[in-house]
Amino acid sequence: MPIKRSLLFILLLLHTIVIAQTLTPKQAHVKDSLTAKLKADSTHIYRSQKYRPYINLDQRNSFIRGQSINVNGLQLGVLINDKHIIGAGGYIITLNSQQKVKTKTDKQVELNRTLNMDYGTVFYQYIAVDKRYWEIDLQAELGMGVYEFKYYTINKDGSNNKFVADKKAGILVGGLGPLIAFKPTVWIGVIGMVGYRFTSEKNATLNFNGMYYSYGVWLDVRQMIRDYNYYLIKKRKYKKEIKQLMLEP
Repeated sequence: MPIKRSLLFILLLLHTIVIAQTLTPKQAHVKDSLTAKLKADSTHIYRSQKYRPYINLDQRNSFIRGQSINVNGLQLGVLINDKHIIGAGGYIITLNSQQKVKTKTDKQVELNRTLNMDYGTVFYQYIAVDKRYWEIDLQAELGMGVYEFKYYTINKDGSNNKFVADKKAGILVGGLGPLIAFKPTVWIGVIGMVGYRFTSEKNATLNFNGMYYSYGVWLDVRQMIRDYNYYLIKKRKYKKEIKQLMLEP
């Protein structure tokens, strides 16, 4: 953005030089003041901020015991010096991932199994690379939650019959992985993440450890607000005032 603002200022300066010959000394002074104010407004709008809010809709996909699992989450935090993100997230398994899956007990009895799981984490995200078109972050998280398996006997049509047993317990959850964003425009892009989830569950038959991945749309809401304030408010007001100035005798 600094290069873009510099080009805009150069264009404004050239425009000032071109029409300066048609302005009276008083009009030229007023126009110089308006141009200086627009530049000051631009600097203020696009200024760097030490603290900014961070919001991320996080959808993760993985496999648990051969079952495809999708988890929806929301991360809220604060971005510090455009380099560090600290926050907390909450995750809940999707309804599709709660559907029954056939499994076998230790006695080789076939049952239907459903899974429910939710957890919360605190996370730290480091912005390692921040270029015009690319951004690479490294994220680490740690939290806790609960899971519940329910087992049912199976009807002939494959539906659940009688409830047999359930297993419910708390787990510690951790994750580590890179996040990559491709930004073809300054407003919108695509984002992807690959990581490894590890848990405290020791039962090998309930192994929640494994890889996960996510992808989605990247939005820079701050940049949208900045450009709106500059182009649609400040610059439009500047052009209107310059037009009125040129009409004055």
